Amino acid sequence: MASNAVSLREGQVPLSCHFCNKEAVQWKCEECGVFMCTLCKEKIHQRLKSIQDHEIVSVSDIWKDTPPRREVASEVISSVLNTYTTTFPVICSLLCSGDDCLYFMYNTATENARLMKGKIFKSTIRIINTLEKRLFDIAVNRNYEVFLTEINDKNDVLILTSSGEIKTVLDTSPMMPLSLHVNKDNELIVGLREQGPAYPVTDFSVRQVLIFDNGYKKKVTLETDTKGRKLFSYPARIKTDSKNVLYVADWTGENNSGRLVAVDVNGRLKFTYNGNTDLNAFSPHGIAITASDNIILSDWNNNALHILNYKGELLGIHFVDKEYNIIRPLSLCIDSEGYLLIGRGLLNETLSDAKIYVTKIAEYFM
Repeated sequence: MASNAVSLREGQVPLSCHFCNKEAVQWKCEECGVFMCTLCKEKIHQRLKSIQDHEIVSVSDIWKDTPPRREVASEVISSVLNTYTTTFPVICSLLCSGDDCLYFMYNTATENARLMKGKIFKSTIRIINTLEKRLFDIAVNRNYEVFLTEINDKNDVLILTSSGEIKTVLDTSPMMPLSLHVNKDNELIVGLREQGPAYPVTDFSVRQVLIFDNGYKKKVTLETDTKGRKLFSYPARIKTDSKNVLYVADWTGENNSGRLVAVDVNGRLKFTYNGNTDLNAFSPHGIAITASDNIILSDWNNNALHILNYKGELLGIHFVDKEYNIIRPLSLCIDSEGYLLIGRGLLNETLSDAKIYVTKIAEYFM
């Protein structure tokens, strides 16, 4: 889990610069994996045209930020505080907003799909508003307006205003909008793909994540990494951390199995996480980021929660069906008090009793 940490602790950092082989190392290029002295960093490494966007970190910071080795924890949540039964067959998206409201939605192959806004009380969720619309994803901005993408062939990103009006804020033609997120700077982030079949993903497929400023002007396009390799197959869900690093639940097949892709706004791939090879296919859907920038992922195919740190190191896997009878955990959000909410269900279920669980995250992962 923490192999990098152990190698540093055990003295495997080179003592001398990679370039001059004389001076003591002070810096490391995260992309090249090269350790270097200050002089060579400035005179050699920074003058290479191919590395203009590479991230350079201080060796002392690596030592300081590297925790000691520990086993992968079997607990991500320490308790379930409350359970709410809805009239939905599945909770496809779950969103906690800054005004302590909860948004949850489901979609099906029929027109029978719905978004609800409510407030959680001790014994119930009081519904404030309901919208009947076949939606793929939702996001909320600082003004508590709700961005929407629909399940259809349209190219619009919609906004539901506080007055209840629905307007188009973006036309993403010729691309289809998928996932939505609003980052800490109130910027809208949209995952997109080209028209036509979603799979297989070919060299001609266009899969992007775009960042828009507050005026909905395109600011950043993420499609390939700094080496020209495609970043995404099907960007289904997006979240960002305190440094605006993007974490994308990227589906790679028809059964919604896939991986987590972590990338910064410059297109630098931080890491990918493909789940545990000893388990069933990894099926990421919900993403929640803790105050310490740990990443919690729902994995409905294994009835599990995975938690990683910002370096992509696996900290824990919790099989929540065994201990708490949470079957098919799907959507996640963290409320203003730091509790993790889990929405359950399968995307093709026909029952009408999907549950939302209010849980406490294990203290050492907060």
